[in-house]
Formats: sequence, C-alpha cells, structure tokens
Amino acid sequence: MRVLFSVSSWPGHYFPMVPLGWALRAAGHDVRVLCAESDVDAVTRAGLTPVPVLEGIDLLLGARMINLIGAYQGNWPYPTPPLHPETGKPLDLAAFDFGAWHEQLRPTLLERATRSTDAAVAYGRDWKPDLVVHDMMSLEGPLVAKVTGVPDVLQLWGPVGTGDDYSPVGGGAKAQPAVPVDTSAAFARYGVGEMGFHHIDHVLDPCPDLIKPNNGEHRIPARYVPYNGPGAAPLDLPPRTDRPRVCVVWGRSATRTFGATVNKMPQVVHAATTLGYEVLLLSSPADAQDCGPLPDSVHVRNDVPLSLVLPGCDAVVHYGGGGVTMTSVVAGVPQLSLPCGFDQTAMARRVTDSGAGLDIPNWEADTEGITTALGRLLAEPAFTKSATELATAAAELPTPAEAVPTLTTLVP
Repeated sequence: MRVLFSVSSWPGHYFPMVPLGWALRAAGHDVRVLCAESDVDAVTRAGLTPVPVLEGIDLLLGARMINLIGAYQGNWPYPTPPLHPETGKPLDLAAFDFGAWHEQLRPTLLERATRSTDAAVAYGRDWKPDLVVHDMMSLEGPLVAKVTGVPDVLQLWGPVGTGDDYSPVGGGAKAQPAVPVDTSAAFARYGVGEMGFHHIDHVLDPCPDLIKPNNGEHRIPARYVPYNGPGAAPLDLPPRTDRPRVCVVWGRSATRTFGATVNKMPQVVHAATTLGYEVLLLSSPADAQDCGPLPDSVHVRNDVPLSLVLPGCDAVVHYGGGGVTMTSVVAGVPQLSLPCGFDQTAMARRVTDSGAGLDIPNWEADTEGITTALGRLLAEPAFTKSATELATAAAELPTPAEAVPTLTTLVP
C-alpha cells in the first residue's frame, strides 16, 4: 500500500504522525511525506521520506495575521501589541496600515498557494497513493485525496477536533473551526467542491474518552506514541531527592507567535522554587537567561525529548501545545497549562475537566496565580490520581501498529 502523508509546516502538527509512519513502514507499506522545503530536515531525521513540493501559507505568518486582526477588533488581551506578521517585531497598531500591507502581500500568497496545490496534485497523480493521511491544518492532503479518489484520513495532534469551535485569542472573536484557507480556490479549480472538513472521511484520534474532542467523521482510535524530535537519553540528570520535581517546558513557538509577553518561565520558576520544588527546565540557554540567576534546584536542559524525562517528574507546566499536552497525558503527569490562544485553550480545558490538571489563560497568569495552582497540583492527590487514570485509558487504545490493519481495510 502506498500512503501519502501531507503536513502543514509546523513540527508540532506532524510529529504525532511520525510513529504511524514507522508502523506503516514496518508493516511493509511505502510512505512519502508531502512537505515544505523547510521541513525536509525534520522529516528526514524522523526516519521518513520527504517530498518537498509544498509552499503554501507560512503558519507563523498566518497566526500573526490572525492576532493582528484580533487586536484591531479589540480582542487582544495582552499588555504588549501583537507582532508584525513578517518581521516578528511588536507593532504600533495606529501607525501600521494593515490593509495596504496585506494588499501588497496578496499576489505572493496567491502565487505560492497555487504552486503548492498544483505541485501536490501533480505528485499525487504521478505517485498514485492508496491512502492520504494529513494533519488538521493541511490543505493539500484532502485536496489530493479527493482529486485522486482515495480515502482521506485526518490524524489529530491532541484533544481538539473538526467539530470544535474556538476563538483565536482572548475569547472575544467569533468561535469557528480551524479549517485551512484555500487561498487559490484549488478545490474549485480541480472540480472537487470547496475546502472544508466535510471532505474528511476518517479521523485517527489519539485521545481517550475522558478528553475526546468533537468529530463528526468515522473515528479510528490510535494511541498517542510520543515523538518530540530526535535526542539522546538524558544520562546527566541529577538523582531524585525527596523534593517534588516539576518539569517546565516552554518552546519558542509561543513567543514567536504571540511575543515575549507570553513567556511565563520566570514566573513559573519563581513559583516552583518558592514552593520548595526542584525544577527541570527544558529550554535553550538563551531563553533560560530570562529567568535570571537560577538556584541549584533548577536544572536546565536543551534538546531533550520530553517523553524521556516526564516519567521522572511529579508535574509539568507548559503553554498548552498539543505535543506537550498529549506527552503529559501518556506519562500520567498532572499538568498546569498556561494557554496562549487558538486550540491551546480548548485542549487545556479538556485536561482540566478530566481532573488531570489546571489551566490559567496566559494573559491572566501571574506569579501569585501560578504559585497557587502549582501548589494545588502537587498538594491535592486527586490530580495525580486522575492523571494516572487518564494515562491508563490512553494506554488501552490500539497502538499505531495495531491501527495499520484498520487503515488497510479503508482501501478499496
């Protein structure tokens, strides 16, 4: 069987698909990954075969544009202005002519989107896949599936699905599903209607029922197997003491999207050390400097896969991304999530509702609130009990290898 993966250019979106790629390859199937040139290294290092023909909208550019529109509509809750979509520098909203800037950029976006969708369809027609698997923000995946007439499978990255509506930031904007924008009207150009989640035939869902997202499509349960990128076993971690160990994870994508204002590492580290906890800070040395001088109880590590260290921790604090949320779920570790916006808020709320964690909107999270929440997380046994139960339920789902036979039955 030939299986074509199609991924949006954001590692956190397609890293959850990597174990399925391994399982398909181990079962003797051929797997190719439609991606952007910028993702070739990450896909190759994951042991999969990239096909770098995509060049649609840059997701970072798109997210910053959404933030900027929200700010103009009065739905920006942060104390500093949103970032310029291209430069990443804070904007003077009164001086920036968004309309003129976007009008100048529009032809480039249209040209890139047209090239990307046409190249994806051309490759699909030439390679003739039996099945297409893609993430939720991939436009080209559903397009190729419909044009070539093969089954379409969406693999979720966490507890948010096609039936979930959410506001971008702050909750003030109208909630809606995160359907990719078909900039070049490719679906109409190829005679397969309009882009929408109605095109999706099946959903690979890694979530146990306690945090299950809303999906209208045929659901195929498939256990979340963490892949947080390549990395060696952390042999230099200090031995455990009788102090609780808290893992603090703060990747750079949040600050690149929303600005430095969302970086809550200093407040989290201060809260944890004030409570007498040991901290494992997964951060680049440059980002860790934002926390100031660190006591001996804070251990900074860089480029260590989260799944290799979480089982040795008592709690985790993060900004609500799908990868860290689900890695924490399968590790059975209580979570404190400080979501910045988009799908992060919905995912954090599902974990909180399951009893396995707490969440504070990033724009409301201060040192006092973080200290109180983190203290509760480790002082109240119910959180650890619920996190363990959630991990047990996650482990009962079929593995990616066990899901492969189900996928083969989808092919006529």
